[in-house]
Amino acid sequence: MSRAAEPHPPVERPGAYRSRFTGALESLLAEKRFPKITIGDLVGRAHTSRRGFYEHFDSKEACLAALLKEAAATGSAQVAAAVDRTAPWQTQLRQLVTAWIGVVEARPALMLSYLHDVPLLDAPDLNHDAYIDVARAISAGNEFRASGGAPLSRNRALILLGGLEKLAEDALRRGDAVRTEEAVQAAILLAAS
Repeated sequence: MSRAAEPHPPVERPGAYRSRFTGALESLLAEKRFPKITIGDLVGRAHTSRRGFYEHFDSKEACLAALLKEAAATGSAQVAAAVDRTAPWQTQLRQLVTAWIGVVEARPALMLSYLHDVPLLDAPDLNHDAYIDVARAISAGNEFRASGGAPLSRNRALILLGGLEKLAEDALRRGDAVRTEEAVQAAILLAAS
């Protein structure tokens, strides 16, 4: 008599266990500021152990750095994909700014943590580069230049992203939507001069 095959426990894909902690951290950031979050909070939210946490991260700061790097990678990819590189340069900038604001508004607690907590971390690789690279690549494209746009220098891209961050921070603190049209117009003026 053959016994029915016993179900095997689900096998987590590589990185899934680690992402439980980053997901838990992002969830907690919606409730309280990063300095107030403890390892106990993280393991409780992730439904795992301290040992499991320390197998993946040295500290909660390392967990935050991993979360922010992942968010920057996926967010910058979303922004890049949202831009029609064959459109006039003003339209490309509008699409870039609108997509960036969409990324921020989809994860407001994470954006506020990035603005408030990264300066406190010893993490020099957590910077604007992912989004700066996207903005510069778009502005360096043939269609962008052919339709009258000028390539953004690193400094201009940094000013653009820094201004967008401050605009987003102000809106998020007040519980408002980011003023997209003003941000688009400022980006166009910055790129046109």
